[in-house]
Amino acid sequence: MAVIALMMTISASAQFYIYCSDGNVIKVDSISMVAPGEPEEPDTPTEPEEPTNPSAGIGVFSVSADKKVTFSKGNLQYTQSTNTWSFASAQWEMIGTDNVTGGSVSPDPTDGDSKEGTALADKVDLFGWSTNATNFGVSTSIDELDYLGSFVDWGRNKIGADAPNTWRTLTKDEWNYLLNTRTNASSLNGVAQVNGVNGLILLPDNWTCPADVTFKSGFHSNKGVDYYAAYQTFTVEQWSKLETAGAVFLPASGIRYGSTVDYVHTYGYYWSTTEFYSTYAYCLYFNSAVALMGNRLRYVGYSVRLVKDL
Repeated sequence: MAVIALMMTISASAQFYIYCSDGNVIKVDSISMVAPGEPEEPDTPTEPEEPTNPSAGIGVFSVSADKKVTFSKGNLQYTQSTNTWSFASAQWEMIGTDNVTGGSVSPDPTDGDSKEGTALADKVDLFGWSTNATNFGVSTSIDELDYLGSFVDWGRNKIGADAPNTWRTLTKDEWNYLLNTRTNASSLNGVAQVNGVNGLILLPDNWTCPADVTFKSGFHSNKGVDYYAAYQTFTVEQWSKLETAGAVFLPASGIRYGSTVDYVHTYGYYWSTTEFYSTYAYCLYFNSAVALMGNRLRYVGYSVRLVKDL
């Protein structure tokens, strides 16, 4: 039987002609047209759910009027022997004085423990400002000339199982918007001690506190190691509930100056992407009494907490 080509003509007397592929023409008086089924309605867009697995991040945070991000599950870490990047296994985890090896630890009741070492440890989490010349800040150099150049984002690396460029670093303006400009900004952060670690808690935009946990926003009136816990403390169990609700914890990881680590549990410094002149860059700075943006020398080792755009 000849295959019918998809071609028809309509005569003036309402007769129809079907042209077949073998050259024959069939005349018919009528053709029944079957309408296709109604097209399916497209799925209604839904608001993205807050991520629940480590790769997806924690919480939903506004960092500008039209941009939201989620935070990585912990501070960035680098292992030199394997040349691999990873995130801390818990938000309160920090390497602290073990960023350096050798030397001795000198407890200071005011500023916490300090340690003068002879070299960087195999695993570190305090980095100089990242440029092309500094291997993402993994260096003990305190020569300003070694840190010249444009910023290179730590998120360019493969981090754990995540592909390169999955994560990124916040700009100065984004850190500032998060802390001071977003809706109800002043009520969405506060200092605390979590599982014995001092630090700053950031709450997501749509914050709802778990019914059996009390969170107090703000800061202590005094500055020092003991005032984080004096303001509020959370056990591992309590923190787990806060984290499930989207809370982020930035540990007060201190600083590294060359091969010396100091101010652990007293100060937290977190790099931004934004430079300040040729030898300084902006960072988030906090202690038990305040959190604000400042600029610091690029060669000082600070913490890095990455985000993912939503």
